[in-house]
Amino acid sequence: MSEQLENDIYSLVWMTSPYKIGVDSFVFFIWSLDTSLWWLDTGKLEAGVSPKSGGSIAASLSSNNSTTFNIEDGTPKFSNTVSGMPSDKFLIMGGSDIPNSAFSTGTGESYFPTFTKQAYINTQQTFDSDATLWVAVTTSYIQAMDVLGQSNISNAAIVTFPLNRYNLTAVLGEDNTWNVF
Repeated sequence: MSEQLENDIYSLVWMTSPYKIGVDSFVFFIWSLDTSLWWLDTGKLEAGVSPKSGGSIAASLSSNNSTTFNIEDGTPKFSNTVSGMPSDKFLIMGGSDIPNSAFSTGTGESYFPTFTKQAYINTQQTFDSDATLWVAVTTSYIQAMDVLGQSNISNAAIVTFPLNRYNLTAVLGEDNTWNVF
């Protein structure tokens, strides 16, 4: 997401292979463009955190881009989404009953959270809709929804879909660089 560092926004591991992928092997990642807003029980938000629990609500820039995150009867939840301004961003307002630095809220795609930011009482968060997809490989154990660091991840490559193109192939070479086509 653009201006991620300046806005204290963290990327989340969005999809992972369930297996270690060997030489001459492959894995398919398939997703939809369904957008959503998420709350996550992260505690203090920092790289390496794995959310303990969370929830989501469907959202759309064109009609339902804004909500409030609060705790009602001991339950973290979102209010119904409404159209908010500006209409080119997702908006999440921290309610008056959430504890500071206990939760994070953010956006998601394809039924998984993608970006998150620390939630604070009575504070509005804005999220751009211009996400960039990356592919990376690691020898460390990670899982979907783990919080990534805000700096560049080594061994990563941008995945850009040309107009009217709906699938790409990414090949990791012996020199640990990606070829995306």
